[in-house]
Amino acid sequence: MTKPKTYDKKIFRLWAVLNRLDTGKKVFSAELANEFDVSIRSIQRDIELLNMVGFPVMPCGKGCYKFVEGFNLGRMMLTEEDATLIAFLYDIARSLGTKFEESFKSFQNKITGGDHRSPYYLKAFDGIKLKAEYPFADTLTEAVSGNTCLRLSYASGKGKGEVKEYECQPLKIIFYEGFWYLLAKCGNETIMRKFRLDKMKEVKPVDKSFKIPDNLKRILDESVNVWFDGDRNMKVTLEVSQEVAEFFKKRNYFPKQRIVKERANGDIVIESLVSCDMEIIPTILSWIPWVKVVAPIEIKEKIEERIRAYLRK
Repeated sequence: MTKPKTYDKKIFRLWAVLNRLDTGKKVFSAELANEFDVSIRSIQRDIELLNMVGFPVMPCGKGCYKFVEGFNLGRMMLTEEDATLIAFLYDIARSLGTKFEESFKSFQNKITGGDHRSPYYLKAFDGIKLKAEYPFADTLTEAVSGNTCLRLSYASGKGKGEVKEYECQPLKIIFYEGFWYLLAKCGNETIMRKFRLDKMKEVKPVDKSFKIPDNLKRILDESVNVWFDGDRNMKVTLEVSQEVAEFFKKRNYFPKQRIVKERANGDIVIESLVSCDMEIIPTILSWIPWVKVVAPIEIKEKIEERIRAYLRK
């Protein structure tokens, strides 16, 4: 197998997995991890990514995967390289400049329902396009790439027109649930701030450099929403009703989620490690009444207070 011209290691890995699956072969996470010198969890994330994009990869044993019976890329008019590009762009960002964005739209339409002949459809979050709508996108990109500090004028007030100044270390430009943010640290703060790009009034480079935190990639990889902060050291225990337990067995809705008990009636108990309250509270609220907080009591009380406040309105 020849490595595609300029693709990086992750793209090549995705391409290789899709190539093997498309020929009807099974793939094994342990073998792939050894071949590409990555962790088994990295391979599992690759498989999850392919499923998220719309490729029907199913488990067929412990650590073993294959396409669902009868599926192949040819029926969707996709080559392995087309499919790899879809997965890669979905994983990184949906906007890497006009050329990549237009290619992504073309490829995505084939797999997500733009072509009426495709049996698959994916509903992705719509968001403001990075390059088209934000005048500071290039400045932000250069600062993040060069580890250069920035000074931001930012509309931080809630509808009051209040603009504040921040000097920050820009860590990443991130996309969560339809919005673009600049992930940054300010001064000696330990928290990671998220500045919405659409609320930036002015962005200027500062002649200072900084070092990227060693744990940044891990924090991002473990995130499930934009509310993440630093290290996850708060353990939360939740009881999930049997009516929805199947969803939590197949997908991680909470950071570092793991099932610790399965009851005879089908209920499950899960644990999660979170960095702050808001990393978990909105998700719990969206699953009430099927998800209940067991511990810590502080989270349970905050959930109950939000419900009482809602009922008082």
